[in-house]
Amino acid sequence: MRKMAYNRGRKGAVATVLMVAIVVLLLLAWMFLFKVDFTEHVLVRTFGKTTAVLDGADDAGLHVRWPFVQEIVRYDARTFDIEDAANELTTKDHQNITLTTFCAWRIKNPLTFQTAVKDISGGSEQKAGQELIRTKLRSAKGSVIGQHNMADLVNTEASRMQIAQIEKQLKDALAAEVLRDYGVEVTMVGIKTLGLPESVSEKVIASMKAERQREASNYASAGQAQAMAIRERAKESAEQILAFANRKAGEIRAEGDAAAAVQYAKFEANWQLAAFLRSLESLKKELQGRSIFLLDATAIPAVGYFRHGPSLPKAGTMDTPAPMGPPAPVGPAPAVKAPAADAAKGPAENNVPKAPAGLGN
Repeated sequence: MRKMAYNRGRKGAVATVLMVAIVVLLLLAWMFLFKVDFTEHVLVRTFGKTTAVLDGADDAGLHVRWPFVQEIVRYDARTFDIEDAANELTTKDHQNITLTTFCAWRIKNPLTFQTAVKDISGGSEQKAGQELIRTKLRSAKGSVIGQHNMADLVNTEASRMQIAQIEKQLKDALAAEVLRDYGVEVTMVGIKTLGLPESVSEKVIASMKAERQREASNYASAGQAQAMAIRERAKESAEQILAFANRKAGEIRAEGDAAAAVQYAKFEANWQLAAFLRSLESLKKELQGRSIFLLDATAIPAVGYFRHGPSLPKAGTMDTPAPMGPPAPVGPAPAVKAPAADAAKGPAENNVPKAPAGLGN
């Protein structure tokens, strides 16, 4: 029993020694080792003086230090952004605007940054650095905006606006200075808001209206000039077409007169055929509609021609024969007695006029 108790006591002592040894090793590791993360910069200070600079992008992992002699200072290597407060600025053409900008930055040289901020207590270096960068940004903003007119910032034509160029100028004016003085790399500078005081807004609106009115006047003048040119071309073309049509009509009229003269000579030789053809033409014009008409020989001479035949015109005239009396009553037409000289001929042969010589078939 006594031996068993002794063995248990011995094992317990060994376990205690092991636990103490592990605790001591962990304490020593905590005191002598430190970790560098890939998202941070680490400064090793020996007796208050920086003796090593570790960049997490290249030196991530465990490193050794001397406790109570060396001090570790950590800086976040990620990119931060700051926003400058809106303030009123004056452009090159003496217009007032309110501008808000933002800046993206990260620590590039932690030793220069530490020297510039002169504060390593409690991690307030980042805030101190932001205030320094904000001051530089405000100064660069006033300098760059003073080199541009209002039209470069506010314009109805996108091609005339120079926002991108102004942002690049702001970055160029800020980047080299803060890198040299603070060890900070500026990755981006941009314009967040752009405002106008009320008095300037009224002037800008009035200027834009005047510009639009000038453009409208220019477009109206150009349209009137084009319309006048089109009218002149149309008038010239119409005159040419009309002259050609009149010339062509004269030629056609001359040809018609020549052809009519030939026909008139033939009609004059046989006035009965001419009267017959005129009567047919008159009937075509007067009976074009699909209606029923009661034909009156006193109103339509052609009717009298078909009933009684033509009357003899005066010598040397081609007038249409006059009507041969009132219309006959409805019913069969009365028989007409043929002349004695033509008694041997049939009634149909006596009433049908003969075709003139040369116009048959």
